[in-house]
Amino acid sequence: MAKEKQKTVEVTINGDTQTIVVKRPGNNVMNQAQKVGAKVWTECVRDGIMTKKELEKFMKDQGIWNEGKDLEQEKIVKKISSLEKELYFGGKTGKMKASRGKDIAIKMRQERIKLRDLLAQKLGLEQNTAEALSENAKFDFLVANCTFRDDGSTPVYNNIEDYNSRADDEIAFEAATALAALTYSVDKDFEAKLPENQFLKKFNFVDEELSLVNTDGETVDTEGRRIDDSGYYLDDEGHRVDQEGNPLDENGNFVPTVVYLDDSGKPIEVTEEPETETEDTTER
Repeated sequence: MAKEKQKTVEVTINGDTQTIVVKRPGNNVMNQAQKVGAKVWTECVRDGIMTKKELEKFMKDQGIWNEGKDLEQEKIVKKISSLEKELYFGGKTGKMKASRGKDIAIKMRQERIKLRDLLAQKLGLEQNTAEALSENAKFDFLVANCTFRDDGSTPVYNNIEDYNSRADDEIAFEAATALAALTYSVDKDFEAKLPENQFLKKFNFVDEELSLVNTDGETVDTEGRRIDDSGYYLDDEGHRVDQEGNPLDENGNFVPTVVYLDDSGKPIEVTEEPETETEDTTER
């Protein structure tokens, strides 16, 4: 399959839609980017910024990452692989209830979360190594030199300094995303293509966003309890409740279901406090 040479992206900012074209870098631009990356790496080493090898030693010396965590990482990876084989090959009979497959797929998800949490600190520190900073500088140079307006020939950025000064806007973000997909084979549907998510999607256990759903298409947690988009528990009528099913108000406070009595045994009428209106400061 031929590699994609460019991507056309529409970017909307404040209601205004602009079209940009991001092209795969040619040899000349790639060579210039390599030089930029090499220069930044040299400057980092000169300034005392650790390389990845130096960081590995530092993390072991400081107890941040040791052989025990290496073994833990290996154990989790093997667990995920074992669960995947169980999910797709089953037992000796070659048959499995879909509900059993769902449980296995959810376990795979949970193991991947464990792996990501385990690697998070290590990866976070690696982002500040000479190699990572060098790669970032190289990539920024490529974005600055491979992003064009809708005619495909007029550069969006005058130079790398111009790009860096606008690197936080939506155009820069979309351009970087498109270039990453062109040069690093970044798959936007990576999560959807994980084996556990393919299984869950195939049997309608998840929605388009890969959130678990029940047979009515309502979002649920791993135990089948209904939840809303924020992860709050809901009862059958869609009202917010706690984990045990006790009613809650919109702020997460318990809603009283008990009738309060005074000392003579008569019910006490509780007056609801009126909602405080927010002062409208809009100019009229």
